[in-house]
Amino acid sequence: MQGLKWFVSAIALLALACGEVSESSTPVIREGEGLLELPLVSTSAGRSYKLVGATFAITGPQNATITDTSAESVSLALMAGTYSIQMNGEWHVERTDAPGVTVPVTLVSPNPMAFTLGEGETRPVRFLFKVPGDATADVGISVDSGGWISGTIDFGPRYQPPPGAPPDIFTELSEKSIPFVISFESATVTRSNEYSTKDVQIQTSPVTFQLGGAVPAVVMQQFVPALQGRSMNLFMGAYSSGPSATFLGTILLENVEQHARFELNPQPISIGVDSEGYPLLQSFPFTANAVFSGGSSPSIYGDVSNGTLSPK
Repeated sequence: MQGLKWFVSAIALLALACGEVSESSTPVIREGEGLLELPLVSTSAGRSYKLVGATFAITGPQNATITDTSAESVSLALMAGTYSIQMNGEWHVERTDAPGVTVPVTLVSPNPMAFTLGEGETRPVRFLFKVPGDATADVGISVDSGGWISGTIDFGPRYQPPPGAPPDIFTELSEKSIPFVISFESATVTRSNEYSTKDVQIQTSPVTFQLGGAVPAVVMQQFVPALQGRSMNLFMGAYSSGPSATFLGTILLENVEQHARFELNPQPISIGVDSEGYPLLQSFPFTANAVFSGGSSPSIYGDVSNGTLSPK
């Protein structure tokens, strides 16, 4: 068995600014409001990056159109509640030491993306980008893009619970389409050759879990936080004899203590193999059955037809 440690990098840009709010302004928090901390500069692998040219539309208890992203950091007071934010405009990312030079990035967050803000709470809202690495002889390691799993879940119908039944936190997901992303900054990869298969196991660092679109407040408050910061095991295999075939195991993000679980059961796929016969560690599409389970609520089921898995 051979272990390989990946060093990967992801930018988490807090991509918000509002009107004429200045970098040094200190918002007054009124009753019923919370505070968003909104830095627009993020540092990854010793380099600083800035989001440039984006505009944003926030909808929820308080609506806002965001056009000024020139500051490095702003703070914004909003009424407490559940919101959706849409990133628009001709945006790009630059390194702060090379203004005007666009850095190639991939936006992996859902767009629009949902977030919640509690009364008196300070809440960051992050749009996640992946950047290619710049390996140098001086550093001695290759810094590559972080891994992620993304797609849109089309949930099936959901019926109201009978009188006296426990509250169902997933009721409002009935027949909705909800984008998602699971993002991780690093992973440990282990290869093994047993039982006529060549297997790759990927142990991720703590993940960031995001949902987009019209996500019910109760899901954002009770389900999503329980899965933040958890680690995952991903499993891929290739048959070492007979016809070439690869497979992807069940993808599971789980918090046993809080009874929260997001499960993806992929359909058969063709990943491809490397020169040694192991599954290729590259981005590929997948389809899957999806399951949300939380607390005493019955599980809700859906389908992912446009999934992407990038293990590195």
